[in-house]
Amino acid sequence: MLGIITLLIALSAQIGFLVYQMVTKNRQTKVKNIIRIAAFAIFSLLLITGVYWWGFRWMGLFILLTVLAILSTIYFIRRPKAEKEYRGLTATLSCVNGCILLTFCILPGILFPQFKEVAPTGSYTVETASYTYIDASRAELLSETGENRKLTVQFWYPAVAEGSEKFPLVVFSHGSFGYRGSNLSTFEDLASNGYVVCSIDHSYQAFFSRHTDGSTTLVNMDFLNDAVNIENGVYDEQRTYDLTHEWMELRTADMHFVLDEILRNTDKDNPEHVYSLIDTEKIGLTGHSLGGATAAQLGRERSDVDAVIVIDGTMIGEELGFENGQAILNAEPYPIPLLNLYNDSHYEDARELGTAYNNLYASAHAIEAYDVVIRGSGHLNFTDLPLFSPTLARMLGTGEVDSRYCIETMNQTVLEFFNYTLKDAGGLHLETEY
Repeated sequence: MLGIITLLIALSAQIGFLVYQMVTKNRQTKVKNIIRIAAFAIFSLLLITGVYWWGFRWMGLFILLTVLAILSTIYFIRRPKAEKEYRGLTATLSCVNGCILLTFCILPGILFPQFKEVAPTGSYTVETASYTYIDASRAELLSETGENRKLTVQFWYPAVAEGSEKFPLVVFSHGSFGYRGSNLSTFEDLASNGYVVCSIDHSYQAFFSRHTDGSTTLVNMDFLNDAVNIENGVYDEQRTYDLTHEWMELRTADMHFVLDEILRNTDKDNPEHVYSLIDTEKIGLTGHSLGGATAAQLGRERSDVDAVIVIDGTMIGEELGFENGQAILNAEPYPIPLLNLYNDSHYEDARELGTAYNNLYASAHAIEAYDVVIRGSGHLNFTDLPLFSPTLARMLGTGEVDSRYCIETMNQTVLEFFNYTLKDAGGLHLETEY
């Protein structure tokens, strides 16, 4: 709303000044420069007082107003003796150009509005640290540089003295072209309640990966196009099976590698303070969408994982083969406690298929499993994107549910499940529907 109001004020000022020029038949250069200096001063004051939050949203507008204010100050210092002649067409074109430039500079504030952050519910203050791992055993197949696969992770953890307490470890994998901060509120909530959280950027499958050496890896366009085509039903079932299992192979190798690096820490590569806080006997995995499928697969493959949460993802790893137009599902019981969180349509589609659907089949054959749906939710409601950019989230897929309610409900459900499975916190009381 603040972005829209700002744009309306800016455009109204531009158009109002044009009308003033037309009525007076004068360029009104002095008035224009006074307005520019005043606009810079007012906007700076609103930044200082916190009405506008300093950051990428308003940086473009601030730079524009700063440049205009400097030029206007120079005008008053070196004021010309005579004003140029007023020309209606020139004034109109100047107004149009100004409106376009202001719209461009204010647009980030509209697409990414200021919002009240979801407050962590725990008592611990949360700190964060990032690290980039290099997997010397794997070449980067999505790069032509011949480099080894590079993975950047970010930790969120309680701010306590080194080695003073031990906390369960939770490792997160983002969805297709997501990124490691996609569920920031979930990570901070877990950390505030006594967990060390590690979120992985899957290089070239993340929208972008910002590494600790300052370099950035952007999403691979072939992967992006394939993901969109699968979502839109362009590929047949065999092609979809082959591609998704190829992605799973990469993803699971990433998560295995990161877990091993954290747990072994043989080269002291992890931030030592973070490593000293981890209870290596208590490990939970989770992820959104494709990341949830990755977490679920490691729950089968690793004996040191104690619990898994799949956040609105299909458990692709349950498919052991593809014959006669359908996937062959793993009949071996799922070996650890499993929680599946669904958006509304995902849950209804799953119920129609019943145990022919990967997740429900795994739940039916798990040693302990829970299936939970948040009514009215869409796929992107299970990330922080609807708060960060409601417009972009709606374009990509959200439901009618209140975004904050959905995120808070998800975070509480995740916390309760991990408290139950990793902290022996007593009975688990989850609803099937929220």
